[in-house]
Amino acid sequence: MTSTTSSPRLNVTDWITAGLELLSQEGITGVKIQRLCERLRVTKGSFYWHFTDLDAFHGAMAKYYEDGARIFRDQFTEMAQKDAKQSLVDAVAYSYDNRLGRLERAMRDWARIDPRASAAMKASDDLAFAAILKSFELLGFSHEEADIRAKTLFY
Repeated sequence: MTSTTSSPRLNVTDWITAGLELLSQEGITGVKIQRLCERLRVTKGSFYWHFTDLDAFHGAMAKYYEDGARIFRDQFTEMAQKDAKQSLVDAVAYSYDNRLGRLERAMRDWARIDPRASAAMKASDDLAFAAILKSFELLGFSHEEADIRAKTLFY
């Protein structure tokens, strides 16, 4: 009896995660269907099962990044309600996380040429800034003072 091995069943998130990894390592020009298939050890048919083309995949990547940033910022805001000082410490630590920093830099680079990536970055930045601003307000600073401090920390 011969054994058959099948390719793993991938879902949309598997593809997007692989795409974001490639993006962080090589930039948007490195995110190609063939490269994704090689990385995931599947055929192009698997890609086309989930996405109509590379442009649709890029759109899904941008949306996934924006949605993930929203979830992360919501968690940050929730934590700030409990411990505003610690949330600010965590915000600074996050900015020094090399893996996350690479992805953010790649997203910002991509955002210069793709309006979907640009919208995702703007939404992410707006949420992050609002969360940091709220942390300073929870520490007792007026809105104006918190805004100045948040801008200093964020930008």
